[in-house]
Amino acid sequence: MENFLLSALDSSLDFTYWFVGFFIVFGVLAKLYPCNKNQPLIRDGMLTDIAYGLVIPILSRFVFLLFLAVGFAVFFYNVPSEEIDGYLRNGHGYVASLPLWLQAALVFILSDFLLYWTHRIFHSKQLWKWHAIHHSPRTVDWLTAYRFHPINVFLSFTLVNVLMLLIGFSPASMIIMSGFNNIYSAMVHANLNWTFGKYKYLFASPVFHRWHHTTQKEGLDKNFAPTFPLLDVMFGTFYMPDDKLPEKYGVLGDKIPESFIGQILWPFQR
Repeated sequence: MENFLLSALDSSLDFTYWFVGFFIVFGVLAKLYPCNKNQPLIRDGMLTDIAYGLVIPILSRFVFLLFLAVGFAVFFYNVPSEEIDGYLRNGHGYVASLPLWLQAALVFILSDFLLYWTHRIFHSKQLWKWHAIHHSPRTVDWLTAYRFHPINVFLSFTLVNVLMLLIGFSPASMIIMSGFNNIYSAMVHANLNWTFGKYKYLFASPVFHRWHHTTQKEGLDKNFAPTFPLLDVMFGTFYMPDDKLPEKYGVLGDKIPESFIGQILWPFQR
């Protein structure tokens, strides 16, 4: 338990290192290639987003272990505990026998497909109040990537990660992608005018995802894919015009608190 707590605290320290690096890199890039000009580097709500980056990873570790324990108890109830330990270290079944690079690629593709649909489900009337927290900033930048209500995190990212382990992928294959995912998520939320040109259907760009955050009518409920916009093309939710950039962000109709605690409690009070 002590080791787990130290690991959970390390995840918050990791955010501190990422924060410093991202603040410098994306701060400079946003000055050179801004999507929305004159957007401030220091903005309202930054302290709230920092709180998310420090606190939510700790909670996620606990819930991840809970989901994992339940999953293995349900699907591998007759497997000896020593074998379960091996599964958690090395994976299991056919997928664990694949080369590590191939496992990582498959985890990346399968996770993106599942996260596309969980993201889209969270835009439904029943679950929107949990996801609206992520859309609440009226100024969107790389730090917005961390503003997710814990319920949203647990039932999308955490659940998908647990599912990958239950399928049999080795933890190492998932760790390989974790750093990339952190960088990519910050990049697509950054205030950049990058569209990736002819590759815009292959890889999510900052403009692609900023259209997802807009309150402008044409962009509502569009561009759900975390990494591969081809999913949006396939399922009819792609939107990124060549001659226009999104300008307005936030949530239509709902007054969401600005504070971290207020946002955590807000969905429960509705």
